[in-house]
Amino acid sequence: MKNDDLRQSYRRYGPMGSDAPEPVFAGRGEGAWLEDATGGKLLDFASGGTAPLGRNHPDIAKVLNQAGHAPASDGVVAPTEVALMRKLAELVPGGMNRRVLVCESGREALARAIELARAETNRSCVSYLSNSADEKPAVGKDIAAVVAHPFDGRIKQARQACDAVGALLIDDEAGIGPGTAGRMLAIELSDVRPDIYVLGRGWAAGFPFGACVTRSSTLRWKCANAGNPIGCALALETVRLLEAGLLEQGRKLAAYLEKRFGALSSPKLEPELWGAGLVRSIVFRKGRGVAEGFVQKCRELGLLLHVLSVDTVALRPPLVAQEKDIDFAAEVLGKALAGFDKKA
Repeated sequence: MKNDDLRQSYRRYGPMGSDAPEPVFAGRGEGAWLEDATGGKLLDFASGGTAPLGRNHPDIAKVLNQAGHAPASDGVVAPTEVALMRKLAELVPGGMNRRVLVCESGREALARAIELARAETNRSCVSYLSNSADEKPAVGKDIAAVVAHPFDGRIKQARQACDAVGALLIDDEAGIGPGTAGRMLAIELSDVRPDIYVLGRGWAAGFPFGACVTRSSTLRWKCANAGNPIGCALALETVRLLEAGLLEQGRKLAAYLEKRFGALSSPKLEPELWGAGLVRSIVFRKGRGVAEGFVQKCRELGLLLHVLSVDTVALRPPLVAQEKDIDFAAEVLGKALAGFDKKA
């Protein structure tokens, strides 16, 4: 289909309707770069959380091309799924005494984590820390679980509040790729130990996958659906690549990113770089409501980002990006900031 036909069909049949923002219609990709349907090239610094190995990674392609990945079915467990369960139990901080449930997506994994919390506490209410404006979150006795992002500065208080009333703390890392925060799991940057860890498709290089890992083996599901053999194989390969040097490569790249992007400035927008590792956000202290226009300008200049809020832009380069990619992105960001300053 031609680009105009794709656009019209997307707005006609897509989930958001005719008001949907203009998407990128993906063509070929290599590493951190994406070619859209028109043949234009974009540096993809938007998808590192879900595709931390970038596009068309040769080792991932080998796993996909391997034969013998039988379809999942209830009561049948693939050896790769068992191997991954053991590996995730090994990687998550706090010892091997835990349970692992493999799912089809991060969203399913979060749903299964909440299901487990409700069964464990005999309560039905769930609180999302991101929806709370309180500096010190309060957790009522009717709360089964608190769902928290690992970078939320109040997660330690949430842990204490959960302990006080017997609620479970769920670490939602479904949108964070392994290794992208400088550690296998972003929660390792704190001293907080959640009750359930939720992982997403970044662990399977962007393909359908999700998993729950419990803090203790006493937390058990009453039933488990069939897992995803291909997703498990991809996750095992992703972990192998991280342990073989990709994790350290990502840390070096993150240090270079902080050096280059930390120097960005704009009198009109006053950008600040937040986050850790390659999980970053650019927050505009001034010029509220400019994030969408800023992302669009960067896209026109060849850099793909995405909007988090009216004043925040997500920056998610993949682990396979190179220093020259960081240089290109910093140049684009500088041009976009200068363009907004000229409008003042």
